[in-house]
Amino acid sequence: MKMTTMLLSALLSTLPLQSYAQSETESATWPLIRDSLFPGSPDIVESEDVVSLTAPKRAIDAALVPLEVKVNVRQDDPNPIQRIHLIVDNNPSPIVGSFDMSPNNGVANIATRVRVNAYSPIRVIAQTADGKLHMHSKFVKASGGCSAPAGADDMLARQRMGRMKLKDLAGENSRMMQLLISHPNYSGLQIDQITRHWIPSDYVSDVNITLEGEPVMHFNGGISISENPTFTFHLDKGKSGKLKADVKDSTGRQFSSEWDI
Repeated sequence: MKMTTMLLSALLSTLPLQSYAQSETESATWPLIRDSLFPGSPDIVESEDVVSLTAPKRAIDAALVPLEVKVNVRQDDPNPIQRIHLIVDNNPSPIVGSFDMSPNNGVANIATRVRVNAYSPIRVIAQTADGKLHMHSKFVKASGGCSAPAGADDMLARQRMGRMKLKDLAGENSRMMQLLISHPNYSGLQIDQITRHWIPSDYVSDVNITLEGEPVMHFNGGISISENPTFTFHLDKGKSGKLKADVKDSTGRQFSSEWDI
């Protein structure tokens, strides 16, 4: 994922900026992103029948843009969601990440916060168990999110790095859980406001959530997730036991926390 993202970012830097005369959810970068993620050009059905994305039309804070993904099938359906991709076409690293889902989710709805560096289509692509791809797109007006200064003092942020909290939120037919991870998630495009030096990239790259050792959700991604990442996911209502989160960042640090739920 990391190498693919780096090569894709280099190629995208050579492309012209999107002309906004075209449809808002079209972009010059999308064909290259699509072919990188899905070699062989498989069909991608664009509709809200299987998956839908909620995003602000204009972001209040480009470094903290909330995204919510909802799916219209449950995980005990004969054709459940296996993987969800999030993409911000015009980001320096457009592939936000992928989420591997499991039967333990009950429903594969997710939510998180991302950086948006320029006015851009944002896409969710859900892959069902039969291998078919379903996409929904939104256009978001935001700029500068990938280079925005960190919101917290660097020393304090590093002291808190790796701390986690789990919130059990209300859900109708499943338990909605929110994992909060303390991490500055530096994009590599930010400047230290005191030294004026570039801050090296340092971000959460993998989050693996299990329940009693069984998979719940796995995230793998790059620099586009916001500072202090949050991941909202679901658990089947009848599930309980020890929930564990194993987190790895781009420097190789590893953090773990667990909770009885």
